[in-house]
Amino acid sequence: MAETTVATPTVDENLSNKILKQVEYYFSDSNFIRDKFLRAESAKNPDGFISIDTIASFNRMKELSTDLQLITDILKKSSRLVVDQDGKMIKRKDPLPENIESEKTLYSKGWPLDTTIEKVEQFFSQFGKVLSVRLRKKQDKSFKGSLHVDFETEDIVTKIIADAPKLDGDKELLFQTYKQFITEKKEEKEKFLSSNPDKKRKATKDLKDETEQEEKEQEEEDKMVTGTILTFAGVGENLHRGNIKEIFSQYGEVLFVGFNTNDTDGNVRFKTADSATRAMEGLTAEKKEFGGKVPTYKILDGEDEKKEWDKIFEMKKNASGKGGKGGKFGKGGKGGKFGKGGKGKFGNKKAKRD
Repeated sequence: MAETTVATPTVDENLSNKILKQVEYYFSDSNFIRDKFLRAESAKNPDGFISIDTIASFNRMKELSTDLQLITDILKKSSRLVVDQDGKMIKRKDPLPENIESEKTLYSKGWPLDTTIEKVEQFFSQFGKVLSVRLRKKQDKSFKGSLHVDFETEDIVTKIIADAPKLDGDKELLFQTYKQFITEKKEEKEKFLSSNPDKKRKATKDLKDETEQEEKEQEEEDKMVTGTILTFAGVGENLHRGNIKEIFSQYGEVLFVGFNTNDTDGNVRFKTADSATRAMEGLTAEKKEFGGKVPTYKILDGEDEKKEWDKIFEMKKNASGKGGKGGKFGKGGKGGKFGKGGKGKFGNKKAKRD
């Protein structure tokens, strides 16, 4: 009798699964309902579609593939998503549930602080299909030892709670439905407020801060809008950020100007890639002088673009802090390239979401 062998998934199949899983997570009940960016994009289309190009520009997607056609072909295989006839847009197949306290979501506590999403997925996959994992974080971004997991069916959650599996064979974990978790949180709040009336205001604020922090974490999926950062090199003297912004704003909405007085080069981040292209083509054709010199231009792409966006994401991550004199990406009082500075003419009061 010939020996039966099991085919090992090819690299392409593995990549396909990763891409499909990532995009299905973006549109999942647990993520989509909390993701203000995606819901805003969906609202722009009467049928709720979102550009696949937009989805493909997200930071995690670019780490998987930059081949838009490949991504589109993979998404057409999804049983949870719908690709339009032109192959340009995508949306959820099913409408959002009215109640986000899904019985398909599990709350678990008692996990080691070095836990990874991959480890959680591996642990729970023995019970059924894992749709997404969300590690709960503290204000300082460190893992707090608890998490939420979305499964394909309610039965999977019920079985896990009943079996109460141990991590690595001996570590006990707490398991609850998401609804039980929310109910207990509300009861704890009510009990605290009833016994500490003088602390009601502070407790309410703390709870609000914690809720906003968790919502922010759900929305913090880095969304890199490709082709929007235009660099320039070789400008003259006595220029400041206001001069730069005024010139480039003729071609579209400018979100950030990366330039300090007496610099000879810098960059501008536009809201759209079309604006960046128009600016580069228009200024190059016009041979526009900056401080008596005609600079050269380049729209960042590839690894250079990724590095620049990594700096932007790091700046946003630290945006809750204050002080200092800033720097190229600082938040200090006098601003700087991509800074939030209070005295900088174009320092942002609030970090914008991409």
